[in-house]
This record gives sequence, C-alpha cells and structure tokens, in this order.
Amino acid sequence: QADLPLAGEALVNVLTKAPDSYAEASLAVLRLATFRNHEASMAGLSLWLTEGPGPAGSDPELWCEVARTLHVLGDGSHRRAARRFLQDALSHALPELRSSAALALARSGALDDPAVLATLEKLASSIGPRAALAESLIQRWEQQERFRRKLAAVDRLFAENSNRSESDEFAVLAEVLADAQLRHMEGERFSREVLLAAAADGLLRRLDPYSNFLTGKEFEEFMFDMNPEYGGIGAYVNMVDGAFTITRPIYSGPAYEAGLLSGDRILEVDGWSTADQPMDETIRRLKGKPGTEVNTLIFRRGWTEPREFSVERRKIDIASLHTEILPAGVLYLDLLSFSENSSKEIRRTLREASAAGPLTGIVLDLRGNPGGYLNEAVAICEVFLPPDSLVVTTRSRTEGEEKIHTRKSPELDASVPLAVLVDRFSASASEIVAGALTIHGRAQVFGERTHGKGSVQNILRLRAQRDEPWRDENRNGKVDPWEKFQDDNKNGKHDFGPRLKLTMAYYYLPDGSSIHTQRDLDGKILEKGGVAPDVEVVFPKLDIASLRELDRLVGEESFRTFAEGVHAQHPTLAVKLARFDGRDPSLYPGWQTYYQKLETTLDEQEVRRWVRRRLRDVVADARGKVFAGSGFFGDFQEDPVLQTAIRGFLETQGLAVRSYTEYAAIF
Repeated sequence: QADLPLAGEALVNVLTKAPDSYAEASLAVLRLATFRNHEASMAGLSLWLTEGPGPAGSDPELWCEVARTLHVLGDGSHRRAARRFLQDALSHALPELRSSAALALARSGALDDPAVLATLEKLASSIGPRAALAESLIQRWEQQERFRRKLAAVDRLFAENSNRSESDEFAVLAEVLADAQLRHMEGERFSREVLLAAAADGLLRRLDPYSNFLTGKEFEEFMFDMNPEYGGIGAYVNMVDGAFTITRPIYSGPAYEAGLLSGDRILEVDGWSTADQPMDETIRRLKGKPGTEVNTLIFRRGWTEPREFSVERRKIDIASLHTEILPAGVLYLDLLSFSENSSKEIRRTLREASAAGPLTGIVLDLRGNPGGYLNEAVAICEVFLPPDSLVVTTRSRTEGEEKIHTRKSPELDASVPLAVLVDRFSASASEIVAGALTIHGRAQVFGERTHGKGSVQNILRLRAQRDEPWRDENRNGKVDPWEKFQDDNKNGKHDFGPRLKLTMAYYYLPDGSSIHTQRDLDGKILEKGGVAPDVEVVFPKLDIASLRELDRLVGEESFRTFAEGVHAQHPTLAVKLARFDGRDPSLYPGWQTYYQKLETTLDEQEVRRWVRRRLRDVVADARGKVFAGSGFFGDFQEDPVLQTAIRGFLETQGLAVRSYTEYAAIF
C-alpha cells in the first residue's frame, strides 16, 4: 500500500510515454480494486483527460477507456467528471469517438441513456469485435428491462392485494368449491382437501410452468427422485401388457444377484397377488428395511410355470453416471442426472481412464438429463475449467444477484478436447454446464437446442400442515419405510405435509444470456431460451408407414426373440456383435431365414439396428453391466450426434478415420 502513490503515477505516465498497447495494460492494472479511490491515480487520470491531447487529438478508443477507468476507480466527484467527459464525447462530430464513448458509457452503467442506446444500435449493425460488444450490451439492457418489468408487475400485484377484502375474495373460492362438490357429476369423488390442493396448484402454475403445489405424497416422490436411496430389491419396473414387470435389474443390486432378469414378471410379493393392483402398491411392498427378505413369484418367457425367488432387501444406490471407453481412446460419459457425488464419479473415471492410456477426447452426454443439484453442476464445470471461472449467475427478487465461480483445479489438461451432447430434453443444470463450457471455449456442444429451463425453484414448507413426526433411526434426514412415526391420521403410513415449489430466481450464463424461455400467460413463447449447439445434429426420422411396421414388430417381440436365440446359441459372438457388428447383417447366424420370415417392409439395416439394440439388452443382463447410453443414444455405431463429435476429435488431432476398423466401417 505504501508504494501505491508511486505506482499510480507511474501507470498514468505510461499513457503519454509508451505505445498504445502498454497504455491499455496500464489502464487494466489501474482498474484493479487496489486503486479504488486512490487520490494520486484519480488526479493523474483527470489531469490527462483535461490537459492531455484531448479526445480528437489522440486515439479516441484510448481516450474513452481512460475516462471509463476514472469512473471505475473514482469517488463520487471523479465518477461524475468521467461521466461528463464521455457525455461530451458522445455528441462529438467524429464517428469513431461517438462509438467509443457509447461503449464506455454503457460499460459504466449508462445503458438507460437513449443517446447511448441509439449509438450502440447503429454500431451493432456493423461487423467486428466492437459491433459484437455493442450487441452484447444491448442484450444486457433488454434483460434488465425484462427483469424490471417483472418486479414492477409483482409489486403492483402486492399493492392490489393489500387493498382488497380477503373475505370477499375467499368467498368466491368457497362458492366454487361448494358447487364443484355438490353439483359436478363427479364431485362426490373428490374431497375438499384434494380440490383445495388443485386450486393452489392452479394458482402457482398460472405464474409459470415450474411453480406448483406438492401434496405430501408428491413431495415424498420428489424427495425420492432427488435422493434415490432406499431399501429394496434393486430393479427398474413398469407395467407391461398389464403385468408388473422388471424392465431391467440394477446389476449391483440383490434382485440380479438372486437371478432376476429383464422381462421377468412379478406375480406375487410375499403371497400377495400383483394382478390388477396399482404399481405404487406393489413397489411399496417390495421395499422394506435393509437386511429383511421378500419372497416373490416370478414368471419368465419360456418357462412352463412360475418359480419362487427370495430376495434380501438392501439400500439401493442408483448410479447417475455410466461410462464406456470407445475406440481410439474416446471416453464416453453418460450423465443421467446431477445427483449427489456425480462430479466425484466423473473425476474418478477421468483419473482411471487417463491412467489406462492417453485420451483422444471426452464426450459428456447430457441428452435427456433433466438437471438436479446446482452445486453438482458447478462441481462438474470445475472438472474441466480453471479456478475462478464464472459458471452461472442467479438473480432473485429477495436474494439479489449471486455469481458462482469455480474454485477447484480441473482434473485434466485443457488440451484434451471435450464434446457435450444435448437435446431438447436437456434442462436446468444440463444447460448451465453446456452453456458455461462452450462460452469459456472449453467444449463444443453437439445436438439440438436445449429445453430452456433457466429458473430456480425453492421448496417452501406450509405452516398450516406439518409433516407427521418420525424417529430418524439411521440419522440420514429422510423417512425410511421401516422407521417409527406418529400416525396422526391412522392410515398406517407416514405422511408429509404439503409444500410449495416456487420459482424464486433465474439463471444467467457467463456471457449474461438467460437460458430461460419466456412465455406469455397463454404459453406462447416470447423469447426462446436454451443453449444452441455449436454443431446441430439430429437423429434421422422414419416415415409413418415404417413407424407402424416397427411398432408391430416391437409389439410381437420379434427382435428380442431373435436376439435371445443368438445369445443362447452363440454367447461369445453375441457379445462381439453387441459391441460392434460393422452394420453387416450376415454376421448374425440364420439372418436370411429370419429376415424373410418377418415379411416386413423395413429394410435389412433397420431390422439389424433393432435386433442389435435388443441384443445389447440381453448381453447386459448376461454380463451384469449396462452399455453406457440409452437405446441408440451412446451407441457409437448408430448415434449420429456421438459420431459427429468423434469425427471432430479425430480430425482435430490429425488421426485417420480409416486407421480404426470400427470408425472406418461407419463413417
């Protein structure tokens, strides 16, 4: 601090005694927080502006940057002086000086000045870096205006509500409730509590699509989705043709260890028939305290009669990340959601993959990823970006603005190329990660424009209805099915109170853009949000006739039956084909006979694609490990978005496609 007078004067002297490049560097240093309100620095800049060569006698851009620097570090009087200098320059006859003054004023916060905006709009219509900066500043002003209008509308709403009689307003709601229950043809089926919840939900959804009222049951399901840990058998299930069916066992779970496979139908749970029963009730009976057993009656296609399986319940951790090393050292990361420890799993995978050999590129697949924890989105950006990189800014009516930066060091060198895959179902945290990585130049984004969900929802408790008290035996902060609770309503299960899920902030990317799609009250898009891909790639679509034929064959399970036969008779070959078949149908034993018997209008390649898709499911069951991705997503042989990213890796590093057998066959 003692050297600041000398340092400030020396930096100001650079403006007159050094080339422009050094002058620009000196201004950048003077704008550091260290020189804020430093008298010698302010005096030196003021003297240069008043007694120096003047705006017309020097580089106009440099002169305006000096004035902006004075505005940044100055106290009240110096800031006003800097603003006057720039306002005078804004009306100068020299066009370049007017443009530089408008840019400096806008960056100093004078975006509301009509003269500044008019000059910026004219500059933005040209080309070059200054035009891009002008356009970015105009967009910032437009975002600020939208934010102000939203705040003003909310303030008007509060003011109007405060002047009304609450009894009159709620009398309308009470009358609607009474008429609905007494006069509606189905009114007797709905309790007052259910109708009030619907009214509250309708009120919130009128505000935006993401605010809603959660009943106690809905909140319980919401918490499970965010923290998928429970005591159960470990299997994904669904109703298939009216039967409760395992769609895929979790390969690290007890159901798979007990011998249950994809497609198995659960007919009974501890002697209780699942036939014509709600799926939720069957799931509830399968869950229980870890370490306890549940007896199931299972039927599998090909069996003549059902068999009994006893499965020990365990705490199930559902993986949010699946990985695969693709040919040429491409690491594929399929992130299903931003759950707890997702970033740690990615770091661990990168370390293991790097130790196994050099990586040609990394693919982070966020297609279909609905988001999750914001802190995990930031932590995943930290895996790839240097410390102090801005990831996202949140703006709230109640909390103001918060800028969130990376803090940890990245996991690997930035020379390893990164591709991010997105689609129209990539939302929220997915959009934050994709946007931050591409804006900082760390990744290329492939696919299609993302969903446009850039709002923050907070869960608020209601004082009117509380959760039933419970005894948290394992101290995990969650109600587990086996824990004791106070059953206030005597229904035999723990009940949560309702919650409000309320939009309370918006996300903004590092360049100031909003990813949130703005809509009017009728749902019409006013401003499209989302993250646009650097390279747009979409899956080719089948015509209507082909889709109908495909639906017929899938319904008849023609593809799966053939795939199961290949695996049963040629297990080693089946694994090889599941990984890569070179798009050659003749590699499948008995192909011609099978294809001819289908009597289908689909060509051989389309049938082969679907046979191999089912074969990958069968092989996954056999080996106890999923193929990363979902369906054709993540299958480098069939996924055009993934193929485009891989081709980019190879071309960027000068690697010949034909030197890799797998890629030579598909590119």
